[in-house]
Amino acid sequence: MTSRHSIRTPERIAASLALALLGLAGCAGFERQSFDLSGDPARPAQGRALRQGAALIVKTPEAVSPTAGDRVVVRAADGSVAVLPDAQWSDLLPNLLRHRLIDALQSAGIAAGDSGDSPLALLTDIRRFEIDAAQNVARAEIAARLVDTVSGGVRAGEVFIIETPAPDHYGAPAVAALSTAAGQASGRIARWARARL
Repeated sequence: MTSRHSIRTPERIAASLALALLGLAGCAGFERQSFDLSGDPARPAQGRALRQGAALIVKTPEAVSPTAGDRVVVRAADGSVAVLPDAQWSDLLPNLLRHRLIDALQSAGIAAGDSGDSPLALLTDIRRFEIDAAQNVARAEIAARLVDTVSGGVRAGEVFIIETPAPDHYGAPAVAALSTAAGQASGRIARWARARL
C-alpha cells in the first residue's frame, strides 16, 4: 500500500517547482562586490612602462590556486581554505599586486614598470594572501627576488611576511585588512629593492 506522503499530486509538483524557481532567482540576483588592492570599489588597472632611466621591470607575481584567482581567500582554524561569497578582486590577484608593487617602487623613487628594457627584474611569489580566521589577521607572505634579466642570476632574495588585524572575516572589512597588508608588504619590498639597486 502506498503512503499518502509519497503521492505526487499536481499541486505538490507545482509548489515544489515554484520553490525551486524562487531559490534559483535568489541565487541569480546575488552579486559579489569587486575590490582592488586599495580596498576601494574596483577601478580598472592599467599597465605602465618604465619611467625615465630603466631601473626595474616588475614581473607578474607567481601564485597557485585559489590565491592566483580573483577570489578573497579565508583560512579556517583547521587549515582548510575557502573563499568569501560576497567579495572578489577586480582582477586576478597577481595582476593587482604587480600594480601595487609598481606604485610602491615609484613612490620610493625607483624607475619601475611592467614593460621596457632593464638589466634587473623584480620577481615575486605570493605564498599566502588570506584572512586567517583563527588568528583574526590578514596575512601576506611574499617572496621577492632581484634577477639579472640577461644572465638570470639572482642578485638578492627575501621573504616578507605581513600580518594586520582582521577582526571581521567577510566583505569590505576583510578586503580592507588584506589591502592594508598588501600596502605594507609592497612598501617593505620597495625599500628592500631600493637598498640593492
